[in-house]
Parts: sequence; C-alpha cells; structure tokens
Amino acid sequence: MKLRTLILLSYGIGAILVTLILGFSAYKMIFKTNLVIFTIAITLGASILAFTINYILLLPAFKAIDKLSKESRKIAQGKFSGKVEVSGSLETRMLAEDFNEMSVKLDEMFRKIKEGERERNELIANLSHDIKTPIASIRSFSEALLDGVLVEEAEKEQYLRTIQRETVRLADLVNELMELSAIEKVESASQIVRIWIDQLVLDVLQMFDVQLKREGRELCIHIAPDCKFIYANPNFMVRILCNLIQNALKFSEVGTNIEILVKREKETMFFSVKDYGIGISLEEQKRIFERLYRVEKSRNLAHGGSGLGLHIASNLAELSGGELSVMSVPNEGSTFILKLPIKAF
Repeated sequence: MKLRTLILLSYGIGAILVTLILGFSAYKMIFKTNLVIFTIAITLGASILAFTINYILLLPAFKAIDKLSKESRKIAQGKFSGKVEVSGSLETRMLAEDFNEMSVKLDEMFRKIKEGERERNELIANLSHDIKTPIASIRSFSEALLDGVLVEEAEKEQYLRTIQRETVRLADLVNELMELSAIEKVESASQIVRIWIDQLVLDVLQMFDVQLKREGRELCIHIAPDCKFIYANPNFMVRILCNLIQNALKFSEVGTNIEILVKREKETMFFSVKDYGIGISLEEQKRIFERLYRVEKSRNLAHGGSGLGLHIASNLAELSGGELSVMSVPNEGSTFILKLPIKAF
C-alpha cells in the first residue's frame, strides 16, 4: 500500500470514528433526533474539510516521494543523469538535496570504476604485446644458436647481445609493474630522511655510466651552492630521477648532451633534466603523465616503452608532496622539472 493511500485512509477512518462516537454520545444524552443529526452533519462536514485541507497540504510531499521513487528506479538501472526538483516542506527539500548529491556521487563512482576497468583492459592488452615481442626474439635467437646454424663468431655475439637486450627489456618492464603496484598501495611517503643532493645525483648517474660512455654523451650538471640537502624518501628520489634520465636518453639522439640542474627557491627545491631530442607537442604534454600514454606509438626498440615510467615518476612526486611538470618544443628537446619541498611535510 502506498504511503499516500495509507495516510488518507487513516484520516478517513479517524473522521468516521469521531463522527460515530459523537453521534452515539449525543443520542445517549437524550438530545432531540434533529439535533443529533445536525451534530453529526457538522462533525462530518468538519472532518471532510479537515481531510481536504490535509490532502492539499500533503500533496507536494506525495509528489516529491513519487519523483524520488521514479529516480530511484532509474538509479537501479544505472542511470544517474536525473535530478529531482522538489518544492514543499523543509524535510522533503532536504531529502531531495541529499538524493541529488547521492546520485552525483554514485555517477562519479561508477564512472571511475568503468574508467578503471577500461585502463586495466588496456594495460593487459599493451603488456601482452610488450611481453610477447621480446620473448619471441629471445626464443628465435636462442633456437638459432642451439641449432648450430651460425658459424661466424661475430654473428653469435650479435645474437647474444640481442638476447641480452631483450632480457633487460623484460626485466625493466617487470620492475615498472612492481613499482606501479607498490605506488597504488602506498598512502604516504614513509622513511623520510635527510638526503645530500650531490651524493644523490652521483648515485643516480652511476647507474647510467656505461650507457653514457657507449653513446658518447656529456652530462652538464649544475647544483646551486645553496642546494645542500632535502628531506624525502631516498627510494622515491632515485626512482624519479632515474626515470627522467632514462626518458631523456631514450628520446634524444646518441651523442647529444643531457643537462641536470638543481636550484632552490625559498623552501622549495627544483630538479630539472633537459635533453635535446624529439620534443613533445603541446597536446601530448597534457597527457604525458597518464598511465600507459606514449609519445612514440610504434613500440620500436629505440623509443618503445611500457608507458609507465613518467606515470610512476609523477605519482612518486605527488606522494613526496611535490609535482612533476614538463616544458618542451618539438624537435628541440624537453625539460622535466621536479618540484619538491625541502622539509618533510
């Protein structure tokens, strides 16, 4: 039974009971018959009038409940676009406002869930391609070596180098996935300690020493005199700078220089990594830190990557209380800037 019917029925029963009791009481008091009838008629008329007034006053509430009921059924079907406009009592207006707010939050939550599912499916598809390619190369080159079809030592060495390169590529991909999984579980940048800037830069550059020498690159490093130390998570700092330098090496030609600048403005430290590579268009700069987004879409060996490196670096910067940004001009190079508070937040 609907609430409207229940309320009206209760009013009707109440009016009938009052009329009967009053009429019976008048009859027992030995009033004249016409006086009893007149009393009952007045009581019945007053009850009908009160019933009508109550119905008119409650009508906006009934309409509001009907609207909320219809929108609730839409929400049950996954439609969140409706908005209830309610006039009437304070309670019904507050209920409508709460309902509309709930609808907006549910819509946002379901959109995030759908977007997460889409990204997850895209991640699986991309990673399947990225993993399949080096595995196929390793398999084909190792089978060629085992079959003994290669005679020249130079060819054998070339095949082994290819296998090594593809193995490193797989290892880098696994490491990025582990980092991404760890970031999604981290709630704050724990293990904050004092980090000496010069030692941090030296430790990071040592990881690229062999590649820098092999590619004939020069590093131009400038650390401002007032940049002594910073309070941060050392693992986060190493990951961020490694990703930025690796990105600079990947998207610039062999033999070109890489510039690293560290400066301070009041209580903020700035780390910048500049390359003279292919650069990034303004439109792509808006999406460069999205998960799985790649400036180079071909996934070739020179530029191909998982699309996770900059996304990981950006998330680590945010967890450290800072931000990562980029300035770039196509065909002239890119500069990635890490902005961090000097003291722990």
